[in-house]
Amino acid sequence: MISGVAVAGIRREAVVLLALAVMAPWVGSCRRSAGGPAALPTSNAVVRRPVTIYFQSTDMLLAAETRTISLPANDAAAIGPVVGELLKGSANPRMGRSLPADTVLRGAFLLPEGTAIVDLGGPTLVQGWSTGSHEELLAVYSIVQTVASNFTTVKRVRILVNDEPAETLAGHISLDRPLGPNASLLAPRR
Repeated sequence: MISGVAVAGIRREAVVLLALAVMAPWVGSCRRSAGGPAALPTSNAVVRRPVTIYFQSTDMLLAAETRTISLPANDAAAIGPVVGELLKGSANPRMGRSLPADTVLRGAFLLPEGTAIVDLGGPTLVQGWSTGSHEELLAVYSIVQTVASNFTTVKRVRILVNDEPAETLAGHISLDRPLGPNASLLAPRR
């Protein structure tokens, strides 16, 4: 006669053996080769490269600043870190901040047809940013120019606030559609 404890032990062993049998092919395919670690897919590769970030200049245009940063090789994954550099502000103390200091990047995505989605947040943008129309124009296009100039796959940029389509950032510039670059707002390179 077999006790209830013995039956439970046999069932547990059977379940473990069945799980091992099912997982064996998967585990084998995940092992590294004898020659060393498996190569990373290129979509996960990180490269250091120069990027151009646009900030509000003293002459009320967008001035370019070049930085070399580590970025994912995949454009869709690299948009977020580039926008993050914009949100840090310029290294030049004479340059104005394009966006409120408490602005955060909530996400960045790239749609197949070439539209980048940049989702911003932060108390000032959510509660109402009181700035002038030209400052808002430069803030919007600092994002658009920065993203479009660094990624050839990006044709337009759509700005969201807190995961919602934003009408504006500060009440002046319409964000109801994706925007393309605007070279008329760029300061001459020096």
